[in-house]
Amino acid sequence: MNSELAQISTFSNTGVILVLFILLVIVTSVFCCESDDDGGDASIQSTLDFGLANATSLYRFRFYTRTGPSSIPTSNLRPGDFDVIYLRVDGLSTSVATVTYRVYSATDTSVPATILGEIVFQLEGNAITGLFRVLRNTSPAVTSRYTIRNIAIYDY
Repeated sequence: MNSELAQISTFSNTGVILVLFILLVIVTSVFCCESDDDGGDASIQSTLDFGLANATSLYRFRFYTRTGPSSIPTSNLRPGDFDVIYLRVDGLSTSVATVTYRVYSATDTSVPATILGEIVFQLEGNAITGLFRVLRNTSPAVTSRYTIRNIAIYDY
């Protein structure tokens, strides 16, 4: 009888410890976690896509630099290639990024290849609309915007 009482008592102690541990985990998760809210207004975060088409037969474009909240473009844009660059936007506030490509001859295989110029693109937008434009073009290639968020590059 004495051993039976001790065994029930051991089982009860283990159950109590388990219940207390579960309560400790719940209380810790409720009171000790930091909030992700920085006190600012809630906003909509999304991305805008901007298309860049290499419609040339003479040039290839190599990604050089970027600034702002954009994705990293494809490193080489060969003749006939198309790339999508994503701009991260936060609600109605305007986000701006720039992307620079260096221009090389498509047939130049020398190391290092001769740089023919650079093209700097600006991506601008918010949750409603976006604009893709050329800030500077020092290359022999010609750029043309065929929609508000798409640019094609041509030989002539």
